[in-house]
Amino acid sequence: MGNKLKYTLDTIHVVSDHIKDLINNYTIFLFNGDMGSGKTTLIKQIVKDIGISENVKSPTFSLVNEYIENDLIIFHFDLYRINKENELDSIGFYEYLNSGKLCFIEWPDIAIQNIYKDYVLIKISITSDSEREIEILKS
Repeated sequence: MGNKLKYTLDTIHVVSDHIKDLINNYTIFLFNGDMGSGKTTLIKQIVKDIGISENVKSPTFSLVNEYIENDLIIFHFDLYRINKENELDSIGFYEYLNSGKLCFIEWPDIAIQNIYKDYVLIKISITSDSEREIEILKS
């Protein structure tokens, strides 16, 4: 069992800080949760807290967004529309994972069995209209 934290939009920065503390040891972060649970919202907060000023949007249609500031590069994936594992190869997914850059991945289920590097799995649950709970698990 991992670390569990409850949060609201007013306290999301506390969760972001917990995740930021793991960045020195991990580059791959998987975000799992139901539709509307706040995966993109949490990623947006983490990216902001890391110091990237770009506007973070869900890469639902582009599949991957890239955020760059100075020497920091973050790849943000949304695998919701990926139906077959070989589609991951066509977007160079595993090359991104092996780049050593930060990778934030929403809807990771189709890829998780083929991620051979250490990663952090962040499970987000809706506890009320305004509150979420995350569980942080390390591979």
